[in-house]
Amino acid sequence: MANKGAPKKQSRRQEVDISDLRRIAQEQDFDLRIGHETGLERVEEDKLFGMTAVERMFLSIGLFGVVLVVSMLLLILTNSVELP
Repeated sequence: MANKGAPKKQSRRQEVDISDLRRIAQEQDFDLRIGHETGLERVEEDKLFGMTAVERMFLSIGLFGVVLVVSMLLLILTNSVELP
């Protein structure tokens, strides 16, 4: 006794009709909102590492100054540079 709800065995190459595909697509309910199923939150585009562009600029200027001063002190302490 064959079960009506059981899927039939499909051959390797299956013939698909365009009208069947259209019917299946119309029956299914798709949610096309991006990021809905992934759970990803929207990232603020104006911040990187939690800082604005101006904050990153001051941080980079400060780090450059620290590296400059430390390297000059190391050159003076090791007598690699002769002061006038």
